[in-house]
Amino acid sequence: MATHAPTPTDRSIPTDSLVFGYGPMLPLVAAGLGAWVLPAPWGVLAVRLAIIWGALILSFIGGVRRGFGFARPDASTAIEIAAAVAYVTIAGLALLVPYAATAVALLAAGYALAALLDRRAALRGNAPAHFARLRVPQLLIGCAGLAACWAWVVTR
Repeated sequence: MATHAPTPTDRSIPTDSLVFGYGPMLPLVAAGLGAWVLPAPWGVLAVRLAIIWGALILSFIGGVRRGFGFARPDASTAIEIAAAVAYVTIAGLALLVPYAATAVALLAAGYALAALLDRRAALRGNAPAHFARLRVPQLLIGCAGLAACWAWVVTR
């Protein structure tokens, strides 16, 4: 069976991007569900862990964008740096704010922003081409988990 190496214009999603793209979203979904179904005090712990995990992953996504800029000389360095700084800043703020509702809202907004910006960047050659298909559904799953955490926090 012949396989081909992905090219910059290839939008098929590699298996490792599927696994390492959707896999890290599962703990956010689990935290959102856990907040609603687990007895006290486990809901609080689930939300706190979602904030930490969500911030780590958003920072990682920023690093991926910046790393792409290092690896591809035709990618816009300014766009890559701006995206990476935005994602890491949002993640850092989410870890620093004293209110869980604010933290998960920041992260959900960061994930939505990354979904939109990474798709746009992929279509313009400033991110891997397959991000055009991967990022929106991947990061909206994370947003859903964070939104469930937010809803749980604000109803308590």
